Amino acid sequence: MKKRYLPFGYQITDGKTTIVQEEAEAVQYVFEEYTAGKSLRKIAESMTTRKTPYHEDTQKWNQNMVSRVLANEIYCGNEKYPPIITEVQYRLADKFRQRKAQTYSTVLQPFRQDIQCGCCGERLYWRPKTEQWFCRQCGMWTKPIQEKELSDVITIKLEWIQRHSEVIRSPTTQRNVQSIKAAKLAREIQTDLLETEPNADALITRILRRAELEYKFCSAGDADPVTLQIQKACAEYDLTDGFPYTFYKEIVSKVILYRDTHIEVRLQNGQIVRSEERRVGKECRSRWSPYH
Repeated sequence: MKKRYLPFGYQITDGKTTIVQEEAEAVQYVFEEYTAGKSLRKIAESMTTRKTPYHEDTQKWNQNMVSRVLANEIYCGNEKYPPIITEVQYRLADKFRQRKAQTYSTVLQPFRQDIQCGCCGERLYWRPKTEQWFCRQCGMWTKPIQEKELSDVITIKLEWIQRHSEVIRSPTTQRNVQSIKAAKLAREIQTDLLETEPNADALITRILRRAELEYKFCSAGDADPVTLQIQKACAEYDLTDGFPYTFYKEIVSKVILYRDTHIEVRLQNGQIVRSEERRVGKECRSRWSPYH
């Protein structure tokens, strides 16, 4: 493919850079369509249909060609190149490009993978263009909500949970519940004891480890270790300005987002802190469910 030595839309006439009218109209079309919301692929297809070649040896446009046009500030004009578009058009398109390049902003980074659909329980995905979250499983779309607004709502929820840690409860009321690891160790110990010549060191190690796990549950009473850890974090963590990333990771498993953009928080122990629990001074309630 022949390499272009001048940007698309320009030519040399009598030693000066001049505009190729047909190509200039194509440049204007690319910027107009992009800022109207069309994708690079759709614009490339339209440009191929217009039959204004980017290169002399091919009529077909691709996404990279469209991207190069959109990224070239020369089209605003300078001492060498006459303007084809206005600076306002270029800045607007550049703003769109930056937003698409950063699908998830730094504001969303702490929790973007934890947003769960309030309808089916699957993960939600962010659409920057419309400022909405959508579910690929059930097709739910939330109302528009700005990134900072959602971050603030989650932060407020975390602050409330910290101030009212009495709402945090163990997901079971059964005392001395064995963990999965403890149960596995118990089976391994039984297997070792059935051996003719068991490995004494390994057997003792398993017995001590199982005793350690059992002690954690016995000393916790009705609370499991995860719940105790959440309560401990609430008691010790000092919330500061900005998003409380460390505190969030210590206590939160999922953020359940509904169509109307209200949220519920699933804690690391499986408990869901409902929106009703925001009411200060009233009896706090929580419910248990793997899905809403």
